[in-house]
Amino acid sequence: MIHGLMAVVGLQVLVACSIAVVFLLAFGFSDAKSAAVGGAIAVIPAAFYAWRLIGSRNALPDRMFRVHIAAESGKLALTFVLFGVTFAWMKDVSVIPLFANYIAVLLVYWLALIVFKRV
Repeated sequence: MIHGLMAVVGLQVLVACSIAVVFLLAFGFSDAKSAAVGGAIAVIPAAFYAWRLIGSRNALPDRMFRVHIAAESGKLALTFVLFGVTFAWMKDVSVIPLFANYIAVLLVYWLALIVFKRV
């Protein structure tokens, strides 16, 4: 379980950084910064979720279910907070790169489920 979670989070970081570099080379620093923030908004809650699950990997099923619900709720809350902070404090946010990278990083998880079939 730990290796699968870490592999997915690692792939998400790799995709987030790669897309930010593509935006840097193609469109400049402002769009790359927005893309990097979008990737971080996806990766940080995913890492939080993985951290919570890894901490309870040997728990009984009922405890594991409660941890999963709490981790998923925290992930959702963290995502809302990060988006709120981004739009409140970032002055020159470019919405398309931000959401493009955010969505691409989220897709990594679903593609990993298809490819690895054990995560």
